Amino acid sequence: MNDAEIALNIGDKYPYELHPGDNPEPPDWAHRAARGVIADLDDRSGIKHELRRVRVDDRKDIVASLAQIIRLAHSLANSELS
Repeated sequence: MNDAEIALNIGDKYPYELHPGDNPEPPDWAHRAARGVIADLDDRSGIKHELRRVRVDDRKDIVASLAQIIRLAHSLANSELS
């Protein structure tokens, strides 16, 4: 298993924007990817301490923003291939 797969699995198991114990399915693949990015960052010293101080409401905004960026990047990459 590579680092990206590990990050996705951790994001699935411990969604950053939810309270501990809450684990609903992500609404789509981009949201899952955003959780994976956060999980990867949370494994880096210095960053993880700051991420854990963020309020849940702000965490939801962060994950939603990342998911929008990921969706847009995917859309633009697909349109460049056409």
